[in-house]
Amino acid sequence: MMPNPENMISGGKKELPEVEQLGTISLETLQTFHCTNPDRRCFSLFGTVYDVTSSLTSYGPDGAYKEFAGHDITLAMATHKTGEDWLDKFCFFTEKWTADAQKWGSYFATKYPICGKLDVWENSDPATWDPLSDREQEELAKSCAIM
Repeated sequence: MMPNPENMISGGKKELPEVEQLGTISLETLQTFHCTNPDRRCFSLFGTVYDVTSSLTSYGPDGAYKEFAGHDITLAMATHKTGEDWLDKFCFFTEKWTADAQKWGSYFATKYPICGKLDVWENSDPATWDPLSDREQEELAKSCAIM
């Protein structure tokens, strides 16, 4: 079970390591930075790409959140769901989802260096993305998975 990000943010910001900047990348490029990539692991939240290579126990091959490495995790964090159905899914967000995912963004910014942007978020307007399907809405109504 993933803890609440508000409870994890400390008062002081630690010095984050410098990492190679990727610039604006495609989803396909992001997916190369998966949990089994021995050199680099990254994920995206609201199009901000975080380098999570330093957290092998969380995002490495045996990590608790290994499925997040190499993906846009915005919907998963916003809806508190794990699983492939909630990764790399670009859809219209409710205000609550946006607020919940933004809390995670604040937390991740204190833990991991930002190394790029995801082009899907840079080149389109998320307000115009389609809503989730009825089936997906029903799945979300089921019990919470990560909080």
